[in-house]
Amino acid sequence: MVVGRSTNAATVSAAAIAVAAAIAGPAGAADSAASTETTPATSPTTTTPTTTPTTTTPGDLGTIPGTVEVTTPPKVKKPKQTAADKRREAARLFLIERRKASQKLSAQTKLDIASSPFAGLGSPLMTAPLANVSNAALDSFRVPPFLLPIYQAAGVEYGIRWEVLAAINEIETDYGRNLSTSSAGAMGWMQFMPGTWETYGVDANHDGVKDPNNPVDAIFAAARYLKASGANTSIEKALFSYNHADWYVADVLKRAKALAALPADLISALTGLTMGRSPITGTSTYSKGGSSGVAIYGQSGAAAVAVQDGQVVEIGRNKKLGNFVRLRDVYGNTYTYGQLDSIASQHVVPRTDATTTPVKSESSAVAVPAQTSAAPSGSAAGKERLFAEPQRPASYSAGGSAQVAATGAVADAATNVGSGELGLYLAAPYSLRRDQVALRPLRKGSQVIAGTILGRVGAASLAYDKNDSATQKAAKKLGLAQPPHLRFEIRPAGTGAPRIDPTPILDGWKLLTTSDVYRASSPMLGSSAGKATIGQILLMSKEALERRVLADPALDIYACGRQDIQAGVIDRRVLATMEFLASSGDKLSITSLNCGHGFFTASGNVSEHSSGNAMDIASVNGISIMGNQGDGSITDKTVRKLLTLQGTIKPHQIITLMQYAGTDNTYAMGDHDDHIHVGFQPGIGATGATGASAAAVLAPSQWGRLVGRLDAIENPNVSMTPSRYSVKVRVKVRQP
Repeated sequence: MVVGRSTNAATVSAAAIAVAAAIAGPAGAADSAASTETTPATSPTTTTPTTTPTTTTPGDLGTIPGTVEVTTPPKVKKPKQTAADKRREAARLFLIERRKASQKLSAQTKLDIASSPFAGLGSPLMTAPLANVSNAALDSFRVPPFLLPIYQAAGVEYGIRWEVLAAINEIETDYGRNLSTSSAGAMGWMQFMPGTWETYGVDANHDGVKDPNNPVDAIFAAARYLKASGANTSIEKALFSYNHADWYVADVLKRAKALAALPADLISALTGLTMGRSPITGTSTYSKGGSSGVAIYGQSGAAAVAVQDGQVVEIGRNKKLGNFVRLRDVYGNTYTYGQLDSIASQHVVPRTDATTTPVKSESSAVAVPAQTSAAPSGSAAGKERLFAEPQRPASYSAGGSAQVAATGAVADAATNVGSGELGLYLAAPYSLRRDQVALRPLRKGSQVIAGTILGRVGAASLAYDKNDSATQKAAKKLGLAQPPHLRFEIRPAGTGAPRIDPTPILDGWKLLTTSDVYRASSPMLGSSAGKATIGQILLMSKEALERRVLADPALDIYACGRQDIQAGVIDRRVLATMEFLASSGDKLSITSLNCGHGFFTASGNVSEHSSGNAMDIASVNGISIMGNQGDGSITDKTVRKLLTLQGTIKPHQIITLMQYAGTDNTYAMGDHDDHIHVGFQPGIGATGATGASAAAVLAPSQWGRLVGRLDAIENPNVSMTPSRYSVKVRVKVRQP
């Protein structure tokens, strides 16, 4: 991959200091030594030039006969630097180096994308998506959304662009719709010859067999084969090895480039939509829906659950929806649960530990609780725009909602979960214990985790049932005379985005479960998860990632942060990134997640930490980030690993003292000399708006067009049982 030049914001040229000292002479060197601030640990060690000349030249004073005594200036004791001194020096050097970097970047010639191993497709660091998506591009989109996270996870593990894998899948089997064996004997989703499958087949879903007819196994195997064929140096040669035809290579790259041109936000929104869970517990069924939503039929008393982590943006009752709850997830998609029999009165929140000491954050300001006095004019807290009474209507709509949600500033005190009652508030599977959480009222502004029970399905929905044929079909499937239902709606991320037909998304969730990636019975969620590869980790459910992160000896996480993870308030993408780095061989010290972090950043923006969407890394492999930034440093190596993440797992922000040319998510900031900030775009902004509110991912009319296109895509069948071409593998199960 072609990675742009990196700019070290904390490095000072030792050579320049030496030259200046030589010009100034001994006295000048002494003055310089006395007046120059101590170089921080982030700068390379400088050598003080000697004041005694070792050689002489004709005409120099050193040619005068006799003995010349050279007086060495007394050493000036440099004061010990405080942490504040180091931070100021780092900031000063950062500004100097940023000016230099700006000059270099402006003079830098255009990067030669043709030298990329992807030959014009661009590396994950050099994508140039379309600013505006044409209707033609939407009409040509043929990828079943449930496959997106699989392509991305396989691509990250083997260093292959996900678009290349999708293009191969389309050409070979039309995304798994045609699994017939070819005349040459090639088989499965990605058309492997039997002998090749024996060598390169992968048990990617960890079910004990590597099956070419399973999409997860086959897609990972294709990525593995391309890597083994030299894709890191020439994707064309690797593709030619996959299929010995020039037309094939050209066709794959053409299709891959078309996918790469789609905006990253669109792909992230679609991927986020596919990674949810069923909105209702137990056995359920649904018929074809529309833009107004779909009725999901289930058992009486079944729970309506949060499909993703998110924030309750509306709750109540109206004539059309009856009892309803609206939830906005971290990607900015909004889900409506309507025609509920009842709405939950409480939800679980992390239990706070009063003895926990807050860690250093990007800002010293901490959100104030409700009912406190307003900060005096001109104070630091006043600049942070905190509200004394954030729950009041005017304050709530102007940003107080996020403050209430992040600080738990509600009038009612938290209550304990009774013995054996956790299942009343969370749908299985969950890894929490009742002593790790407390209960708070479910209301507008509440932050909930995936699996939170939002309400119950019951007889109240029958009054809204006007589709007799759908009810009759559901009654037959469920064996109920009058099956109750919930009304489920989806509004994707972006200002002005319309409601879309949820049916393709629900189909995708079912297919993901079928392919044994997220099922609770999967060995990936059990004791064998320790053997999972990077790609398998990226496909794990949030619950599995939480257990894995908490048990991983390579992750040193501060106590309060572990409570955040146990309580389920940390974004799945953050957890996956921790395990991605740990599985690549790194040992991390995580010093900031949500707990103990200021609500605002030093620049006055709402911190991504406040919504559980970010982490700070203070050391890697025992090497502190402080004093170790720049080309080739441990910080540089870690950032370059993070830059290989694709799709929805790609960080929104990677902040250090370095910025990388050609990237859109690396930032150099002077107060990040001692940690790497890795953040993901929250779906909920400071005022309750979506993270994509500044600009819609698509025009309102285009969402309907895209979903219509997705609905027209015939989803492939994914078998629940291994095919006759599957090969057994040994799965080493760790003893509990």
